[in-house]
This record gives sequence, C-alpha cells and structure tokens, in this order.
Amino acid sequence: MKPHELFWGIDAKRLLIGGIVVVALVVAGRCGLTYMFTSGEAHSAEERVRRVLDGMKAGGNIDQAIALWYVGSFHLPGGQMQFDEAATAFEAWQRQRNLGRISTYEIKEARVTKETGQLGQATVEVSGTIEGSPFKVRVVNGEPIAWIE
Repeated sequence: MKPHELFWGIDAKRLLIGGIVVVALVVAGRCGLTYMFTSGEAHSAEERVRRVLDGMKAGGNIDQAIALWYVGSFHLPGGQMQFDEAATAFEAWQRQRNLGRISTYEIKEARVTKETGQLGQATVEVSGTIEGSPFKVRVVNGEPIAWIE
C-alpha cells in the first residue's frame, strides 16, 4: 500500500466515525437529552427540598436549610444582611404551615411543570408529607421554595 492510499483510508474512517457521532448526537438530542435534563432538574429540586427538611429536624443545620430554601445554595452572596432577610422569610414560610422543628417527612414525587430551555431554571413541583400531612411546593433554582395551595 502506498503512503497516500494509507492516508486516504484513515481519513475515510475518521469521516465515517464523525458522521456516525453527529447522527447519534442528533438522535439523542431529539429523543433522550431532553428527558435526561428534565429528570435531572426534578432530582435536583427533590434533593434541595430533602436537605431543607433535614435541616428542620431536631439536630439539623437550620442555617444551611435557610440558605438552601432561599436560593438553592449554601452560600448567600449578600452576607449577614441577606441571611437575616432569608431567615425572616423562612420563618414566615414555616408559619404558613405551622411548622417548627419536624421529626418526619416523606417526599413522594418531583416533577417538572415548566421548562425554560435553560439548564437549572425549570419549575418543579415536589410533593409528599410532613408529620403525616400532605404538602406540595414549587421549586425554582435561585428563588425561595414556595408552598402550593
């Protein structure tokens, strides 16, 4: 085999493999990636609610729960002033359901109800029970968790 024939044989293989990869990505984008991102959003919201509720248990870290409830992060960029604002809003949120420290909860479902097309910005409903009573909340990254009446 001459050197130029070897070169063209390798390029043809690369071109074929590249074409297969592009087709696979297009098919995955149409079929699977949307579902994968949607299920990731639901899982992330469920985990955020779980951590907030864990922080509300006796012995839980209420400060972390407040930060997660308020913006979905352990870090509040506004420092102590923003934490005080978040804590006040969190207490009002708890009073809406007569909650203080809790002992039991169960998360039953987390489902995306609105997609924005941007990763991490979907609206997710999380439902379950707290102390045996049903609850449903709306979770959007960067916003406080809100009760759904």
